[in-house]
Amino acid sequence: MEYKWEKESLQKYGEEATQILITKQKKYEALHKDNNCEYCGKKNEGALIEIGNGIPFIMRYGMWSSSGRCGYCGEFTGRRTSKI
Repeated sequence: MEYKWEKESLQKYGEEATQILITKQKKYEALHKDNNCEYCGKKNEGALIEIGNGIPFIMRYGMWSSSGRCGYCGEFTGRRTSKI
């Protein structure tokens, strides 16, 4: 098992759904290949959640400030939190 959520996904959703999630995770890692941060970069494996009707989804948590920088490494991620 490569990802922390992979075993749970196989048990709940089967091989096909798990392979789709793995493919999406690998795309995420490729987009962030130069960022080694555990929170905003390629090491962020996310968590397995269900978005409805039994559809699995990988939610990636991160600590972004209103400036769009990661709260852990300071990397600019382009994500900005809403100013509520």
